[in-house]
Amino acid sequence: MHTIHSRIRQARTNKGLTQAELAEKLNISITAIQLWENKDETKATAPKRKRLEEVAKILGVTITWLYTGENFIQTDENPKPTENPSPSEGYKKVMIYTIDLSKNHENIKWILSEFEEPLLINNNWFRSKNLIPDDLRAMRVKGNSMAPNLENNDIVIINTNDVEPVDDETYAIIYNKHFFIRQIRQTVDGINLISSNSDYETIKISSNHLNNFIILGKKVWRCG
Repeated sequence: MHTIHSRIRQARTNKGLTQAELAEKLNISITAIQLWENKDETKATAPKRKRLEEVAKILGVTITWLYTGENFIQTDENPKPTENPSPSEGYKKVMIYTIDLSKNHENIKWILSEFEEPLLINNNWFRSKNLIPDDLRAMRVKGNSMAPNLENNDIVIINTNDVEPVDDETYAIIYNKHFFIRQIRQTVDGINLISSNSDYETIKISSNHLNNFIILGKKVWRCG
């Protein structure tokens, strides 16, 4: 981790926080967090000193470490961010997948991404969310239908063991051989797939067409 931007991102991930959750704790916009963590150094910004003190306190690291990568002070609540953490150091891997849509919806094939590094998530996060790592799969968001909540190329983790629809929760879905990440709302005669982006119309699925609909899992984490 060679920059303040990558160190903020790593410390936040190790803490088990999404960008949205950190933004809420700081009472700022998620866009500010995205700019701090931008991998393109020409577009990235950094928090001012006073704000950085708040960030360090929330993430359990020192300002010096955020600035320079040196003099990390570990607290009991916050495990030390490491450049290459391993499962043996209190982390578990969540692999990143794509979906093969060439088959019918009853024969979903998960394709392990060959070019994506697995996510390394702190064990404390799994325990705090009561999640089993083997039930989780990560995926890339494609498109902006769920913006601003989910942006194009964000990574989401879905719980494949949680497929019972709950109104206004977000799920990974297959419908008519198309992949969606949408909020679900049940209706009298079916299910609606709702976008956060008002430019996209609600997809209304009647009960007669639910045989072409499958929930892959519920979104439990997101990282921009």
